[in-house]
Amino acid sequence: MDVKCGYCDSFFDDTLEKCPNCGATNENIRRISDGIPKTIAELQQYCVDHKVPVQQMHFHIGEDYKGAKAYGIYREGEKVIVYKNKADGSRAVRYSGKDEAYAVNEIFQKMRTEYNGHKEANAGRQQMSPQKQAERAAYQQKLAQRRKENRKNRILGITILVLVGIFLIIAIANQKPGYGYYNYKNEYYYQRPNGSWYLYNNYDWEPVSAPLDDMSDYYSGSYWDSDYNIGNFADSSYYDPSDYSSSSSSSYDDDDNWRSSWDDDDDWDSGSSWDWDSGSDWDSDW
Repeated sequence: MDVKCGYCDSFFDDTLEKCPNCGATNENIRRISDGIPKTIAELQQYCVDHKVPVQQMHFHIGEDYKGAKAYGIYREGEKVIVYKNKADGSRAVRYSGKDEAYAVNEIFQKMRTEYNGHKEANAGRQQMSPQKQAERAAYQQKLAQRRKENRKNRILGITILVLVGIFLIIAIANQKPGYGYYNYKNEYYYQRPNGSWYLYNNYDWEPVSAPLDDMSDYYSGSYWDSDYNIGNFADSSYYDPSDYSSSSSSSYDDDDNWRSSWDDDDDWDSGSSWDWDSGSDWDSDW
């Protein structure tokens, strides 16, 4: 089936990654995921077909759930939102954009991680005596408290290491700013990792050439800020998640362990008595 290019208005096959006439990214590209869900509806059906215990795992597919301790994905207009509600009820948004296949893969892989975590946490639980189970629960509670107390120190240490690394890289390589937002003469530009430039024209982004050979003095940052008073480039038709990550495509294909877990009905029988509150860290962002 042919689609119309959003930039040059020419028509081309929807399986092509880019428009052959102007090179613009094909927004309607068909992702090949080897059976892994790529839409919210497909993920819902997958969970039904494979008897995934989404309620016990605190996953809400296609629902903007407001309660604490929950993972979810839902559509809001053209955007797809992937989120996590922490133990205190606050929300961390993992993804917000138009790439539904990317968003579904994010929640899909998190379900895999959570299931494996529950499986490990409940290993041997059925063979334990009530006393051993109580001791294990007390230990896990103590361990969770210790993790919570040490979280600030760990974050501070990691932040210091990251800052030191950044300063060392800047000092040694003297690199110029790369992709992100630039403010030149009160107009905002955006540079993609592939070197393409775009200008915000009061209502949308459009492809342009860089106004200067060296724009480093006008760099604002790699992430969108509401103080810019412009649209988020991630919401534009030119945004391509593959520009920023080389791991997303491989995660669609690397599903052997995932399939062995979901396809084994015996595992779900044994998992019906699991303690589903074990193995989850509800205080982290993801």
